[in-house]
Amino acid sequence: MHVSLSALEGALRFVEDLAETDDPADLGRRALPGLGRLIRADVLTYNEFGPEPGQVSYFTHPEDVVFSPDGLAAFAVHMHENPVIAHLQATGNGSPVKISDFLSQERFHRLGVYTEFYRQVPVEHQIAIGLPPSDGRVIGIALNRGRGDFTEDDRDLLAVLRAPLVRATSRARSRHRARQALTGPDDSQLAGLTGRELQLLELVAMGRTNTAIARMLEISPRTVAHHLDNIYRKLEVSGRAAAVYRAVTEGMVAPRDNNAGSQAAGPPDPAAGDR
Repeated sequence: MHVSLSALEGALRFVEDLAETDDPADLGRRALPGLGRLIRADVLTYNEFGPEPGQVSYFTHPEDVVFSPDGLAAFAVHMHENPVIAHLQATGNGSPVKISDFLSQERFHRLGVYTEFYRQVPVEHQIAIGLPPSDGRVIGIALNRGRGDFTEDDRDLLAVLRAPLVRATSRARSRHRARQALTGPDDSQLAGLTGRELQLLELVAMGRTNTAIARMLEISPRTVAHHLDNIYRKLEVSGRAAAVYRAVTEGMVAPRDNNAGSQAAGPPDPAAGDR
């Protein structure tokens, strides 16, 4: 597989963006634009099937692609005819597969799922990957074209990109479960911070610089700065020291221990400025 420098740079940006996902429900919205920049597709969809028969939820990219209620009802009735969905449900193998791996275009056009739904989009060619199932739901991402089937290079690149998607899915679910497990009065004082923002705030309270935090979390310093801007806004403070002061005094993070064996230091003076 030949990968251009621009595609490689795009893949790295895609992986970095996924690393910041804290909520499983946000994964589809984050992943689809990046995939669309790397692999040409007219419409991309993040799909969850089940747990009840015919139950479907989805995100699309571009976001202005909206399926009608009648179209969705027809898809729910006929989706079992799509060989890609059937393959994922039967095998659990999430590796990239195309409709053309199973059916000629003539046979595909005879299916109810094509005449009642895909023809209206239009979808003539599709390649899809599966993600780890959750609560009885089968989860997949589909890339669709009206013209020109996906190539083997497209398949190889999608296979490479699936690995960070799987890791991001598992990581986001773990973070989500951890946040749900938070109970007690402190939970009401988290000011709407995400799990990643709390993690950054703890590192800032420990005296870590943006560069050190970026290295520890394997993200860019620019991404760290972006998170900190969000933290300041949510905490209604103007800078680093004030954010730590509020976080420590309200119990969001533990106070910094400056020296081993000494008492934990109190919160910094918010007037001390950013360092």
